[in-house]
Amino acid sequence: MNIIELIENAGIYKENRSAFSTEDSEKVRKQFEIERSQNPNLDPNLADNLITAFNEFPKEILFISNNRILYNFFARKNYSRNRFITDYSVSVNEENIKSFIGRFLSKDLDTFFDQNIAQNRFDDLLNVKEYLPQNSLDNLSQKISTKLDFVVNKFDENPSLSSGAETIEFIKYRSFYTLLSHFRSAENDKKIRAIYSKMSGSIVSAGVRNEFLEPMVSSMVNYKPIDYELSNTIRSHKDRIDAAKDREYSSSSSSGGMSTWSIVVLRLILLLARLGRA
Repeated sequence: MNIIELIENAGIYKENRSAFSTEDSEKVRKQFEIERSQNPNLDPNLADNLITAFNEFPKEILFISNNRILYNFFARKNYSRNRFITDYSVSVNEENIKSFIGRFLSKDLDTFFDQNIAQNRFDDLLNVKEYLPQNSLDNLSQKISTKLDFVVNKFDENPSLSSGAETIEFIKYRSFYTLLSHFRSAENDKKIRAIYSKMSGSIVSAGVRNEFLEPMVSSMVNYKPIDYELSNTIRSHKDRIDAAKDREYSSSSSSGGMSTWSIVVLRLILLLARLGRA
Protein backbone atom coordinates (compact mmCIF):
# COMPACT_ATOMS: atom_id res chain seq x y z
CA MET A 1 0.00 0.00 0.00
CA ASN A 2 1.13 3.56 -0.70
CA ILE A 3 0.06 6.99 0.54
CA ILE A 4 -2.37 7.56 -2.35
CA GLU A 5 -4.13 4.26 -1.63
CA LEU A 6 -4.33 5.32 2.01
CA ILE A 7 -6.01 8.58 0.95
CA GLU A 8 -8.48 6.55 -1.08
CA ASN A 9 -9.23 4.05 1.67
CA ALA A 10 -9.55 6.77 4.32
CA GLY A 11 -12.36 8.34 2.29
CA ILE A 12 -11.09 11.90 2.58
CA TYR A 13 -11.70 12.85 -1.04
CA LYS A 14 -13.99 15.82 -1.64
CA GLU A 15 -14.64 18.07 -4.62
CA ASN A 16 -12.75 21.35 -4.97
CA ARG A 17 -10.33 20.48 -2.20
CA SER A 18 -7.73 23.21 -1.70
CA ALA A 19 -5.96 21.85 1.39
CA PHE A 20 -5.81 18.96 3.85
CA SER A 21 -6.94 19.49 7.43
CA THR A 22 -6.15 18.14 10.89
CA GLU A 23 -9.35 16.12 10.60
CA ASP A 24 -7.99 14.51 7.44
CA SER A 25 -4.83 13.53 9.30
CA GLU A 26 -6.89 11.89 12.02
CA LYS A 27 -8.87 9.94 9.44
CA VAL A 28 -5.59 8.79 7.92
CA ARG A 29 -4.29 7.53 11.26
CA LYS A 30 -7.52 5.67 12.02
CA GLN A 31 -7.58 4.09 8.57
CA PHE A 32 -3.94 3.12 8.92
CA GLU A 33 -4.67 1.25 12.15
CA ILE A 34 -7.49 -0.60 10.41
CA GLU A 35 -5.21 -1.51 7.51
CA ARG A 36 -2.40 -2.61 9.82
CA SER A 37 -4.75 -4.86 11.81
CA GLN A 38 -5.46 -6.68 8.55
CA ASN A 39 -1.90 -6.59 7.27
CA PRO A 40 0.80 -6.69 9.98
CA ASN A 41 3.53 -6.32 7.33
CA LEU A 42 2.31 -2.86 6.33
CA ASP A 43 5.01 -0.18 6.31
CA PRO A 44 4.84 1.32 9.84
CA ASN A 45 5.79 4.75 8.46
CA LEU A 46 2.98 4.89 5.91
CA ALA A 47 0.61 7.14 7.89
CA ASP A 48 3.44 9.42 9.04
CA ASN A 49 4.67 9.74 5.46
CA LEU A 50 1.23 10.82 4.27
CA ILE A 51 0.84 13.36 7.05
CA THR A 52 4.32 14.68 6.23
CA ALA A 53 3.16 15.04 2.64
CA PHE A 54 0.06 16.94 3.83
CA ASN A 55 2.17 19.35 5.87
CA GLU A 56 5.33 19.80 3.81
CA PHE A 57 4.24 19.08 0.23
CA PRO A 58 0.60 20.24 0.10
CA LYS A 59 0.72 21.34 -3.54
CA GLU A 60 2.29 18.11 -4.75
CA ILE A 61 -0.18 15.85 -2.93
CA LEU A 62 -3.10 18.01 -4.09
CA PHE A 63 -1.84 17.90 -7.66
CA ILE A 64 -1.75 14.10 -7.62
CA SER A 65 -5.12 13.89 -5.86
CA ASN A 66 -6.72 16.08 -8.53
CA ASN A 67 -4.95 14.46 -11.48
CA ARG A 68 -7.01 11.61 -12.93
CA ILE A 69 -4.06 9.80 -14.50
CA LEU A 70 -1.77 9.91 -11.48
CA TYR A 71 -4.47 9.31 -8.89
CA ASN A 72 -5.93 6.31 -10.70
CA PHE A 73 -2.44 4.95 -11.31
CA PHE A 74 -1.32 5.04 -7.69
CA ALA A 75 -4.72 4.38 -6.09
CA ARG A 76 -5.29 1.46 -8.49
CA LYS A 77 -8.66 2.84 -9.50
CA ASN A 78 -10.35 3.73 -12.76
CA TYR A 79 -12.39 6.79 -11.92
CA SER A 80 -13.84 8.78 -14.81
CA ARG A 81 -12.91 12.35 -15.66
CA ASN A 82 -16.03 13.60 -13.89
CA ARG A 83 -14.50 12.52 -10.58
CA PHE A 84 -11.67 15.02 -11.05
CA ILE A 85 -13.56 18.13 -12.15
CA THR A 86 -12.44 20.89 -9.79
CA ASP A 87 -12.54 24.66 -9.54
CA TYR A 88 -9.24 24.63 -7.67
CA SER A 89 -6.31 24.39 -10.04
CA VAL A 90 -2.95 23.45 -8.54
CA SER A 91 0.15 24.52 -10.43
CA VAL A 92 3.27 22.54 -9.56
CA ASN A 93 6.63 22.35 -11.28
CA GLU A 94 7.03 19.03 -13.08
CA GLU A 95 10.39 18.42 -11.42
CA ASN A 96 8.77 18.84 -8.01
CA ILE A 97 6.23 16.16 -8.87
CA LYS A 98 9.03 13.84 -9.96
CA SER A 99 10.89 14.51 -6.73
CA PHE A 100 7.75 13.89 -4.67
CA ILE A 101 7.05 10.59 -6.44
CA GLY A 102 10.67 9.59 -6.00
CA ARG A 103 10.49 10.22 -2.26
CA PHE A 104 7.06 8.83 -1.38
CA LEU A 105 5.94 6.49 -4.16
CA SER A 106 8.99 5.02 -5.89
CA LYS A 107 8.81 1.72 -3.97
CA ASP A 108 5.46 0.98 -5.57
CA LEU A 109 6.50 1.78 -9.11
CA ASP A 110 8.21 -1.56 -9.69
CA THR A 111 5.00 -3.39 -8.86
CA PHE A 112 2.94 -1.04 -11.02
CA PHE A 113 5.35 -1.44 -13.93
CA ASP A 114 5.25 -5.22 -13.69
CA GLN A 115 1.45 -5.32 -13.51
CA ASN A 116 0.88 -2.97 -16.43
CA ILE A 117 3.50 -4.61 -18.62
CA ALA A 118 2.19 -8.10 -17.84
CA GLN A 119 -1.33 -6.93 -18.77
CA ASN A 120 -0.04 -5.09 -21.88
CA ARG A 121 -1.46 -1.81 -20.56
CA PHE A 122 1.13 0.39 -22.23
CA ASP A 123 -1.17 3.42 -22.50
CA ASP A 124 -1.24 3.73 -18.70
CA LEU A 125 2.56 3.82 -18.63
CA LEU A 126 2.66 6.39 -21.42
CA ASN A 127 0.27 8.61 -19.49
CA VAL A 128 2.37 8.72 -16.32
CA LYS A 129 5.82 8.63 -17.92
CA GLU A 130 6.35 12.40 -17.91
CA TYR A 131 5.97 12.53 -14.12
CA LEU A 132 8.40 9.74 -13.27
CA PRO A 133 11.87 10.37 -11.82
CA GLN A 134 14.84 9.33 -13.95
CA ASN A 135 15.75 6.23 -11.95
CA SER A 136 12.19 4.95 -12.40
CA LEU A 137 12.35 5.68 -16.13
CA ASP A 138 15.59 3.71 -16.35
CA ASN A 139 13.89 0.82 -14.61
CA LEU A 140 10.90 1.02 -16.95
CA SER A 141 13.23 1.08 -19.95
CA GLN A 142 14.84 -2.15 -18.80
CA LYS A 143 11.49 -3.85 -18.31
CA ILE A 144 10.28 -2.83 -21.77
CA SER A 145 13.51 -4.10 -23.30
CA THR A 146 12.95 -7.40 -21.50
CA LYS A 147 9.53 -7.55 -23.15
CA LEU A 148 11.30 -7.42 -26.52
CA ASP A 149 13.67 -10.17 -25.38
CA PHE A 150 10.65 -12.33 -24.63
CA VAL A 151 9.47 -12.06 -28.25
CA VAL A 152 12.91 -12.75 -29.70
CA ASN A 153 13.31 -15.78 -27.43
CA LYS A 154 9.88 -17.03 -28.46
CA PHE A 155 11.02 -17.07 -32.09
CA ASP A 156 14.30 -18.76 -31.15
CA GLU A 157 12.47 -21.50 -29.24
CA ASN A 158 9.81 -22.05 -31.90
CA PRO A 159 10.67 -20.33 -35.22
CA SER A 160 7.35 -21.24 -36.83
CA LEU A 161 5.36 -20.01 -33.82
CA SER A 162 3.20 -23.10 -34.25
CA SER A 163 2.20 -22.61 -30.62
CA GLY A 164 2.30 -19.79 -28.11
CA ALA A 165 1.71 -16.94 -30.56
CA GLU A 166 -1.01 -15.58 -28.29
CA THR A 167 1.64 -14.69 -25.70
CA ILE A 168 3.14 -12.07 -28.03
CA GLU A 169 -0.15 -10.47 -29.02
CA PHE A 170 1.19 -7.11 -27.83
CA ILE A 171 3.50 -6.78 -30.85
CA LYS A 172 0.35 -5.71 -32.71
CA TYR A 173 -0.27 -2.81 -30.28
CA ARG A 174 0.60 0.72 -31.34
CA SER A 175 1.00 1.84 -27.72
CA PHE A 176 3.81 -0.67 -27.20
CA TYR A 177 5.96 0.86 -29.93
CA THR A 178 5.08 4.42 -28.91
CA LEU A 179 6.28 3.68 -25.39
CA LEU A 180 9.35 1.88 -26.70
CA SER A 181 10.28 4.96 -28.75
CA HIS A 182 10.91 6.87 -25.53
CA PHE A 183 13.65 4.36 -24.76
CA ARG A 184 15.03 3.82 -28.23
CA SER A 185 18.55 2.50 -28.53
CA ALA A 186 20.77 0.63 -30.95
CA GLU A 187 20.11 -2.52 -28.92
CA ASN A 188 16.34 -2.11 -29.16
CA ASP A 189 16.67 -1.38 -32.88
CA LYS A 190 18.44 -4.72 -33.25
CA LYS A 191 15.62 -6.53 -31.44
CA ILE A 192 12.93 -4.81 -33.50
CA ARG A 193 14.74 -5.73 -36.70
CA ALA A 194 14.95 -9.36 -35.56
CA ILE A 195 11.23 -9.49 -34.75
CA TYR A 196 10.30 -7.88 -38.06
CA SER A 197 12.55 -10.21 -40.06
CA LYS A 198 11.33 -13.35 -38.34
CA MET A 199 7.64 -12.48 -38.60
CA SER A 200 7.91 -11.56 -42.28
CA GLY A 201 10.04 -14.61 -43.11
CA SER A 202 8.91 -17.92 -44.58
CA ILE A 203 9.58 -20.03 -41.49
CA VAL A 204 6.67 -18.60 -39.50
CA SER A 205 3.47 -20.55 -40.07
CA ALA A 206 1.21 -18.97 -42.67
CA GLY A 207 -1.67 -18.68 -40.23
CA VAL A 208 0.40 -16.74 -37.70
CA ARG A 209 1.93 -14.53 -40.38
CA ASN A 210 -1.49 -13.72 -41.81
CA GLU A 211 -2.79 -12.82 -38.36
CA PHE A 212 0.20 -10.86 -37.10
CA LEU A 213 2.23 -9.33 -39.91
CA GLU A 214 0.01 -6.51 -41.16
CA PRO A 215 -1.17 -5.23 -37.77
CA MET A 216 2.36 -5.59 -36.41
CA VAL A 217 3.91 -3.54 -39.21
CA SER A 218 1.10 -0.96 -39.07
CA SER A 219 1.83 -0.46 -35.37
CA MET A 220 5.60 -0.86 -35.61
CA VAL A 221 5.91 2.35 -37.65
CA ASN A 222 5.24 4.15 -34.36
CA TYR A 223 8.66 3.06 -33.14
CA LYS A 224 11.25 5.71 -34.00
CA PRO A 225 14.53 3.83 -34.39
CA ILE A 226 17.99 5.31 -34.40
CA ASP A 227 18.75 3.22 -37.49
CA TYR A 228 17.37 5.10 -40.51
CA GLU A 229 17.50 1.99 -42.68
CA LEU A 230 15.30 0.09 -40.23
CA SER A 231 12.83 2.97 -40.16
CA ASN A 232 12.72 3.07 -43.95
CA THR A 233 12.21 -0.70 -44.18
CA ILE A 234 9.23 -0.68 -41.84
CA ARG A 235 7.74 2.45 -43.41
CA SER A 236 8.05 1.00 -46.92
CA HIS A 237 6.28 -2.16 -45.82
CA LYS A 238 3.51 -0.10 -44.22
CA ASP A 239 3.13 1.88 -47.45
CA ARG A 240 2.75 -1.36 -49.41
CA ILE A 241 0.07 -2.54 -47.00
CA ASP A 242 -1.81 0.75 -47.39
CA ALA A 243 -1.49 0.67 -51.18
CA ALA A 244 -2.84 -2.89 -51.32
CA LYS A 245 -5.80 -1.90 -49.16
CA ASP A 246 -6.49 1.09 -51.41
CA ARG A 247 -6.46 -1.15 -54.50
CA GLU A 248 -8.75 -3.63 -52.79
CA TYR A 249 -11.14 -0.85 -51.82
CA SER A 250 -11.12 0.61 -55.34
CA SER A 251 -11.73 -2.80 -56.86
CA SER A 252 -14.55 -3.49 -54.43
CA SER A 253 -16.15 -0.12 -55.15
CA SER A 254 -15.87 -0.66 -58.88
CA SER A 255 -17.33 -4.15 -58.61
CA GLY A 256 -20.12 -2.84 -56.45
CA GLY A 257 -20.92 -0.20 -59.05
CA MET A 258 -21.21 -2.80 -61.82
CA SER A 259 -23.50 -4.91 -59.69
CA THR A 260 -25.79 -1.96 -59.04
CA TRP A 261 -25.89 -1.11 -62.76
CA SER A 262 -26.69 -4.71 -63.62
CA ILE A 263 -29.64 -4.64 -61.22
CA VAL A 264 -30.95 -1.44 -62.83
CA VAL A 265 -30.72 -2.96 -66.32
CA LEU A 266 -32.43 -6.15 -65.17
CA ARG A 267 -35.29 -4.21 -63.62
CA LEU A 268 -35.68 -2.18 -66.81
CA ILE A 269 -35.87 -5.37 -68.91
CA LEU A 270 -38.52 -6.83 -66.59
CA LEU A 271 -40.51 -3.61 -66.75
CA LEU A 272 -40.42 -3.60 -70.57
CA ALA A 273 -41.49 -7.25 -70.61
CA ARG A 274 -44.52 -6.46 -68.47
CA LEU A 275 -45.45 -3.53 -70.70
CA GLY A 276 -45.12 -5.79 -73.77
CA ARG A 277 -47.54 -8.31 -72.27
CA ALA A 278 -49.96 -5.54 -71.48
